[in-house]
Amino acid sequence: MPSFKNWDDLRYLIAFYRTGNMAAAAQRLDSNPATVSRRMARLGEALGYPPFEKRPEGWVLNPRLENIVNQAMEFDGALISAIRRETEEASGDLAGDLRICVPFMVGTYMIYPRLSEFMTTYPKIRISFNLDSMQENLNDNDILITPARPEHGRLISSQCGVMRFKLYKHRDNTSDTKDWAGLPLETDKYSAMSVAKEYFGCEPMIRVDNFESIHSVCAETGLSAVLPTFVGDQDPTFEAIEDAPAIDDVPLYLCYHETRRSDPVLKAAREWLKERTTEFLRS
Repeated sequence: MPSFKNWDDLRYLIAFYRTGNMAAAAQRLDSNPATVSRRMARLGEALGYPPFEKRPEGWVLNPRLENIVNQAMEFDGALISAIRRETEEASGDLAGDLRICVPFMVGTYMIYPRLSEFMTTYPKIRISFNLDSMQENLNDNDILITPARPEHGRLISSQCGVMRFKLYKHRDNTSDTKDWAGLPLETDKYSAMSVAKEYFGCEPMIRVDNFESIHSVCAETGLSAVLPTFVGDQDPTFEAIEDAPAIDDVPLYLCYHETRRSDPVLKAAREWLKERTTEFLRS
C-alpha cells in the first residue's frame, strides 16, 4: 500500500499538474527544476508507480492519481483562501499574488487602460497577466477569462461580456481581390473564421495567433481582416464590409476554481474584472 512520508511532496505534485512542466512548477514554488524532478521521483517511489507519464503532448497525470490531486487542490485552494481571510482581518488590507489569463485583446483594450484604478484600490495585490487567446483551462492561473466555457474541472464560470466581430477591408485597397488574414487553423470552427472563409471564398493568405497581430498585419499589407468591432470600428484605416454576413457574438466567461470562492483577494479581482469588461462593452 503506498504511503506519503513527506506531505510537502503534494505541493510539488499540484504545481507540476497545474503548470505541465518542471521549470514552471519550480518557479511557482520558488524552487528549481532539479528539486521538482527529485520530488516527483520520491513520490513515485512512495506510490509504486510514476505520478506522470511523458507523452508527445507533454506530461500527463497518471489516472490513478486524479482523486488524490483533486483532493489536494481542494485543500490547497481552501488553505490559501483561509490565510487571506485571516490576513485581511488582521491588517485590514487585501494582499497576495494573482495569476490572471485573458485573451490578448481583452487585456490590451479592456483591462490595461484602467488597471491603475485597481492598483490604487488594492496596492498590495500583485498580478501576473498571461495573454493567451486560446486558453480553455485554468491550468496555473487563479482567474481565466475565455471565450470557450470550460467543461472540465470544478470551475465556477460566469459570463462577463461578449465580443462582437465584423469583416473589414483596408481603405487604401481598391482591388477586387479578397485576400485576408485570420487566426490559426484550429479556430476555423468558430463563427468569426467560418464566416470569413465563406465570404472571402478562400483560405486566409496569412494566419497569426491573435487579433492584435491580424490588425497589425492587415494595416501594413492592405489585406482584409476579421476583427473585434471595438478595434475595427475605431481604426480609420479600415471600413466594415457592408454586404458581409453577420458573425455570432462570442461570450466571455470569467472562471475560477470553486475552492477559491471565498478567497477575498480573488473576489476583489474577479468583481473588478467583470465590472471592467461589462463597462467597456457598454461604452
